[in-house]
Amino acid sequence: MTFGLIRRIKLYTKQTLGFLIGSRTDLTLENRLFNSMTLIALFIMVFNIPFNYFSGLRMTALIFACLTLMIGYLYYLARFRKQVSISITICSFLVMLLFAVNYFFSGGIQGATFLSLMLAFVLIIIVSPKKYYALWVASSLLVVAGLLWAEYHHPEIIRVSYSDRKALFIDIAFTYATGIVVSFFSIFYLKQAYNAEKRSADQKTIELTQLNEEKLKLFSIISHDLQAPLSSLHSYVRLVANDRFNSDERKQVERGLANALHGTQEMLSNMLVWSQNQLDGARIVLTPNNIQDVLVPVIDIQRIYADQKGIVLETTIDGSLKALVDRDMLQLIVRNLINNAIKFTPPNGSIHVSALRSGMLCEITVEDNGTGIPAEQQAALFSLKTRSTYGTNNERGIGLGLFLCNEYAQAQNGSISFESELGKGTRFCLRLPLITAEAERG
Repeated sequence: MTFGLIRRIKLYTKQTLGFLIGSRTDLTLENRLFNSMTLIALFIMVFNIPFNYFSGLRMTALIFACLTLMIGYLYYLARFRKQVSISITICSFLVMLLFAVNYFFSGGIQGATFLSLMLAFVLIIIVSPKKYYALWVASSLLVVAGLLWAEYHHPEIIRVSYSDRKALFIDIAFTYATGIVVSFFSIFYLKQAYNAEKRSADQKTIELTQLNEEKLKLFSIISHDLQAPLSSLHSYVRLVANDRFNSDERKQVERGLANALHGTQEMLSNMLVWSQNQLDGARIVLTPNNIQDVLVPVIDIQRIYADQKGIVLETTIDGSLKALVDRDMLQLIVRNLINNAIKFTPPNGSIHVSALRSGMLCEITVEDNGTGIPAEQQAALFSLKTRSTYGTNNERGIGLGLFLCNEYAQAQNGSISFESELGKGTRFCLRLPLITAEAERG
């Protein structure tokens, strides 16, 4: 119970601070830093008002009260009106001016004003844009030089408001401690913000690199993998036009062209799906579906291609299985897996497709007794780094289909794996969470 209460307090505190400082999506880093600094400054000033008042520094307490009101308004402008540049400028000049005035009422060089001015300078540099650094450095040096000059030549203008020597030491010690605490939290927040921005930039760099690799892969597919079937079709049309085939030769060439065009059609389909995902993002619509109803239309079409190659395509499907899936995505996965099995299974081979219950999962497997996958290709099988391969009838395989299979399996809260032995066959297994009876009724 106590642990839960502490966790709720932490969550509430985090949400409150997030609201007061502002979110990364809403405000710039500069704006959030300024908001943080002003909140810290307001907290310290509110505490300093009674402290200075009862220490005998009543003018200092009045100055801190004025600062509190003014900085509070500037915080409002920056946080809620997003006028951060003007807020930083006004706040910086205002703090320097009031601390300079305070110098004459708090013991001059013997007081703690220079410590406060140093802290103010550090905070101003943290929140200010780089182009204003020279201005603030020059302003700080001029203010300090002016104060020292004034006290040196006119010491009578300095008013010592401390009640005794003890009050002076307490004020200096308190100001120094406040400076240390504020500096720590300011630099800590700055480092946190910097690290967060760096992680975001690194992630964007990784995503950009991946996108560039995928783009290059797509161009490679277009420039190489589409050239061969189109060249074959062009050559066939020219030969037919010149009537250079007898009937047997024509049938043989037509079968080869049919295979090439089927592979090209499959490749174009996958490329279009992938390209659409890159442009618009994958649109996932997860709805309750009967697995058998989703798979049967795909299997029936693929059985035609399997029969043309003399391959037996068998199925074992539990008709009671239901899962929360995207129908189009699931059909694309199964279509690619069966297509691959047909490509890499020799004539008179066999393919077995099953959909069975395994605990709370639906396991969809596509198993063949084909050529298998070489060990050196297995590590990159689900990435765009895999190389083009040829099936048992020289069908072209480019790997894009398996990449989509993996992406779409994960998009449906599932996973895909495979087992393969060279010369003996391959078994792909797609696992998807089933819908329980309670969830379906709910």
